[in-house]
Amino acid sequence: MEIRTRGRKPKKMPEMTPEEKVEYDALFQREIAPHASSVYHFALRLVGDRATAQDLTQETLFRAYRFLYQYKPSTNAKAWVFRILRNTFINHYRKAVKQPYSLEAHNEQSLYDAEDVYAYHHYQDPVEGLFGDEVTQALMQLPEDFRMIVILADVEGLTYKEISQVLGIPIGTIRSRLHRARKILRELLADYAAKQGYEVQGD
Repeated sequence: MEIRTRGRKPKKMPEMTPEEKVEYDALFQREIAPHASSVYHFALRLVGDRATAQDLTQETLFRAYRFLYQYKPSTNAKAWVFRILRNTFINHYRKAVKQPYSLEAHNEQSLYDAEDVYAYHHYQDPVEGLFGDEVTQALMQLPEDFRMIVILADVEGLTYKEISQVLGIPIGTIRSRLHRARKILRELLADYAAKQGYEVQGD
């Protein structure tokens, strides 16, 4: 459906006829509501607390409904609502999350300078098959930007293009941060992985 607006996109829901409202609600139920579970799991891994994740999920879905008139039907609804979640988290919830893992020993500046100078290779995801408190704790120790990318790529299975749409950053930056985030996770989970019988390989 298309809601007619004049000039710039309004900051609040436009007025609708009863028929348009029915179509609006149907569009939300058809394209956005099916992703509610994914939104919650993304939020949970992002904040590490069920109550906060529930609040973040509810606010995200509320905002998705409120701004649904800006969504183009039959496009990537999941990426669209994930972007709303990401923005909602940054604006309202990030202060509640613990300080992230320190990257001083990992040469943080190189993360952003080297994104176009190394050959990126796919390998087994460091969290594949390793689900538990240890993995959750390791994820929560990652810097916020890295944690988002790992969740979107390795848990939600989004493509680099979709992650770029969610986070609003270039694909090259996504590859660089994901590469470094996976390396940090391997280090954080090395002992746990060994106990579980997994072989953790380097780059």
